[in-house]
Amino acid sequence: MNPLVTIITVNYRQAAITCELLDSLRELAYAPVEILLVDNGLETDETVRFQSRLPTVKVILSKENLGFAGGNNLAIQQAKGDYILLLNNDTLVPPGLLEPLVNLLAAEPAVGIVSPKIYYYDQPQMLQYAGTARIDFRTGRGADAARQQLDQGQFDQERATDFAHGACMLVRRQVFETIGLLTEDYFMYYEELDFSLRARQRDWEIKFSPATFIHHRESSSVGRFSSLKTYFMFRNRWLFIRRFGTKKEYRLFLTYFLTVGLPLNCLRFMLQGQWQHVQALWAGMRWNVKKGSLPGFVPARLFMTKEAS
Repeated sequence: MNPLVTIITVNYRQAAITCELLDSLRELAYAPVEILLVDNGLETDETVRFQSRLPTVKVILSKENLGFAGGNNLAIQQAKGDYILLLNNDTLVPPGLLEPLVNLLAAEPAVGIVSPKIYYYDQPQMLQYAGTARIDFRTGRGADAARQQLDQGQFDQERATDFAHGACMLVRRQVFETIGLLTEDYFMYYEELDFSLRARQRDWEIKFSPATFIHHRESSSVGRFSSLKTYFMFRNRWLFIRRFGTKKEYRLFLTYFLTVGLPLNCLRFMLQGQWQHVQALWAGMRWNVKKGSLPGFVPARLFMTKEAS
């Protein structure tokens, strides 16, 4: 009998998009699966709607918006599977998604996490992810050779990777037991990088598998070009380096960040007349200077836009 896979997805006021995912999950060939859907920051209970699309889905209600990490953590603690798939609600999956990922983990006990190829939803052959390289702690940025590349078979080799992708990663249960849950300080963005790095620090391997794929809308919950995304990406890059960099790396990062990264991005947004993004950059900096203990959702509300809602 196949091992049980728990699939976890988090909805934040996007019932229509989430229903499209549920439609695709209904066609999965793999069994057995347990599907947990966290309805995050709910305004209206959509349980009946979700279960009309996928009767087996278990809906977990949270009146508070716990963010990506907090929402997933809520479900992870209830998951029964030997393997746990964290899957964004703005994705679509093929019927054969799970078999290659499960088989890889079953065959290689040292591998704790695996992610598949990820394509853009609106450009079905354009890659968003095919594994990533190590982050440069001086700049807080990593190299991603596959991003926005047309898939012509150049990334068809299974390989080790430094980071899994949060839109779709299958995690061995023992990884959570070893390193704990997702870090909720991030709220959204960078939490899978944090999780991946903590896993590698405990000697778990991470792999990219080209044998299967998903399609991803990318940042649909906040808007791809929203100031809310700017806030969290800018804030959390700093937080990530602060958590994992050495003292020397952190000092080099701050030098780059404050003399190059921040001024250039401010100038770019000012020239484009995007003042909310300028405010978001400074709010992200202030959050780190104050070393806030909360995920930062309250200041982030200042930059919520129609595009991000």
